[in-house]
Amino acid sequence: MAKKKTPTSFESKLHQIKQIADRMQSENLSLDESMGLFQEADALIKECRDYLQEASVQVEMLIHPEGDETTSFK
Repeated sequence: MAKKKTPTSFESKLHQIKQIADRMQSENLSLDESMGLFQEADALIKECRDYLQEASVQVEMLIHPEGDETTSFK
């Protein structure tokens, strides 16, 4: 039976991005290693951006439950 993935917290993803950035800056990596790390960070950044977008919608719904007068958080 396949193990179900536990969702990673927003803060954990930010920490992973920072670790990747630190590694890319401090180590002498091959182009392939750098590209792999870049792709991993890019995917994490997208997940964080999606999470923040969802949070923004939820906050908007709390502020304006009737859908009146929207505020943009962009």
